[in-house]
Amino acid sequence: MTQQHTVAQGETLLRIARQYGYKTSTALYNHSSNAEFRALRPDPNLIYPGDKITIPSKKEKFMPLRTSSVNTFVVQNEKEYFRLQIIHEDGDDITGKRIVLNIGSQTIDTVLPSDGLIEVELNENDTLTAQVDLYLKEDQSSPSESFTAQVGHLDPIDTLSGVQARCNSLGFDCGKVDGINGPKTKAGVKEFQQAQQLQVDGIAGPVTKSRLVYVYGA
Repeated sequence: MTQQHTVAQGETLLRIARQYGYKTSTALYNHSSNAEFRALRPDPNLIYPGDKITIPSKKEKFMPLRTSSVNTFVVQNEKEYFRLQIIHEDGDDITGKRIVLNIGSQTIDTVLPSDGLIEVELNENDTLTAQVDLYLKEDQSSPSESFTAQVGHLDPIDTLSGVQARCNSLGFDCGKVDGINGPKTKAGVKEFQQAQQLQVDGIAGPVTKSRLVYVYGA
């Protein structure tokens, strides 16, 4: 029986697939019934609350087996990764700086590479909320910076909450991500516009949004 799933905040396509008994996200994404969804979201890693995904009924597969011989089966099992890139807002070198990442059942205590990119393979059903602690000076007993990263909580750029979240992540403080265009949000947008040499008016218009997507990477 075909079902329809409405994406909720914080969900990923792989986790939706697993919820309905599929091992990979491509089983849903590439299904003919989701052609409209694919056109709307050309990147399967970027889906948003309210998106509609068709869940096709599963079909049993029958495989011919040879007697008196070894039959080999390959089962696909998609892996899920948490990726985080750290960049110093003043352009300072972050190579070798200590980072402690707590996500789900894992604690990763390592140092940052030259590009600041950390990649962690997630255990199945692990939480998608990570606690990040940065130690920017040697022999620190407490972190210089601490923050929480939430996977699947970035709203589309055409929403004000999406603008706020991207600005905040880039260091331009828009305050609470609430979709309200208050004084703090306008100030954060102005700071971003000034840094990018755009028209400074505090309005997240098409040019500002486009630049936000480019700088943020999504």
